[in-house]
Amino acid sequence: MNPLITVCPAGLGGSWRMDRDEELRILDRALEHLRDKRLPLTDSDTRVSVDRYQSPEWYQAELDRIFTKLPSMLVHSSEIPSPGTFATLEHFGRPLIVSRDQDGAAHVFLNACRHRGARLEKEPSGERKQFTCGYHAWRYDLDGTLAAIPSPHCFPGVERGKRNLVALPAVEAYGFVWLMPEENPGRAGLDAFLGDFLPDIADLDLSSYEIYGAESQEWEINWKLVVEGTLEGYHFPFLHAKSANPLFENSTFFFDSFGPHLRSILPKRSINFITRTERSERRLLSVANVIHTIFPNETVLHQSDHFLWITSHPLGPTRTLVKLRLIVPKGSVREGSVEQWEENRQLTYQVQYEDLEIYREIQIGLTSGANDEHCFGTQEFALQKYNEAIEAHLFGEGG
Repeated sequence: MNPLITVCPAGLGGSWRMDRDEELRILDRALEHLRDKRLPLTDSDTRVSVDRYQSPEWYQAELDRIFTKLPSMLVHSSEIPSPGTFATLEHFGRPLIVSRDQDGAAHVFLNACRHRGARLEKEPSGERKQFTCGYHAWRYDLDGTLAAIPSPHCFPGVERGKRNLVALPAVEAYGFVWLMPEENPGRAGLDAFLGDFLPDIADLDLSSYEIYGAESQEWEINWKLVVEGTLEGYHFPFLHAKSANPLFENSTFFFDSFGPHLRSILPKRSINFITRTERSERRLLSVANVIHTIFPNETVLHQSDHFLWITSHPLGPTRTLVKLRLIVPKGSVREGSVEQWEENRQLTYQVQYEDLEIYREIQIGLTSGANDEHCFGTQEFALQKYNEAIEAHLFGEGG
């Protein structure tokens, strides 16, 4: 059974070092929403212009004022597990290498040789003792230092150790390697960005997990549709009627804001039985999924004993690279659980692809001109808060 929709016995659940008082507070709120499913998250519905989902000008503003100004989660630490391992990716027009040097430190470099700019590493991931350009065989150590040049006498003005790979500011923390903005490059900048959300992210202990079953696919959709789809449970009885919905309690979704970041709670039907368990023994993950939305485009969905990590990476106003990965306990795949995780991956991703097909249809509907604005209902209040955070960064209040 897919742990995205698994019902754990009340009182049991996955590991999470969450503050106990906060956990009980959230459980009390979940029970309140269970008792009154008409309990509104806000007083009225709201409207947003559909330009934000298709306008080239709006998209360029997002690149200039959000994506280049905020930290970006590039890879999970387990994707470069040991010295010499690397991963490559494209990040808003820049080819990157994320690597781990012999001392264990993570680096982010531009994936371009310092000779004449050829792509240095063409493989998506792997292990190297050095990076060697395929054009003229300039070689670089794992820390980016220029190590060797064929026919060095032809380059009297180039010294080994001087014309090194271009390093970008990066921080490894909370289980990920983050690309940092030039204006605020260090760990303090990352912690300031996470703000009051920092304890939630740190308590997940994601460095104790590893990636399983990564998939990436480009879709003709605006990137925000992917994030917005994780911020309400209103669609579950209809879109996911035969997949996820049978295991979730309808009309009980709620959330908290932490600056631009969001923590959403999606109660399972098992919450109906939690009152049979002593209050001191109740655990949130036994009766709910917890969705961590790291602004602007990352979602980490906590599913009992593991996570689903979704990245919605913009490629254009109406084109998005969607990345799906399970984050599972470190070593569990090697210890014989591969069949369990593979079954989980297939079923979990099925639910995501149900969403993605709808986003594709939404984008086509936007192009048709049927609507000038989107309407968010009272159960979709998190979408309003998310769009307010985007507007704050675009128009100066959060930038």
